[in-house]
Amino acid sequence: MLVLISIIVIAVVAALVYNNNKKKITETIEKVEATIAPAVKEVKEVVAKAEAEIAKTKAPNAKKPTAKTTKK
Repeated sequence: MLVLISIIVIAVVAALVYNNNKKKITETIEKVEATIAPAVKEVKEVVAKAEAEIAKTKAPNAKKPTAKTTKK
């Protein structure tokens, strides 16, 4: 009987520790996401600007006729 009670107590303590650790892990993940999200947004904006600049520089070059197309 004492062994059964001991096992139940250990199981309850283990469950409480696991649940507490789970909450801490969740809080940590939320903090990391909150910290990283602005940086990710900023990087996306920079990439979008760079892609727009690349598109601008490529567009005029694509419209120029080449020697092969003008000889026809």
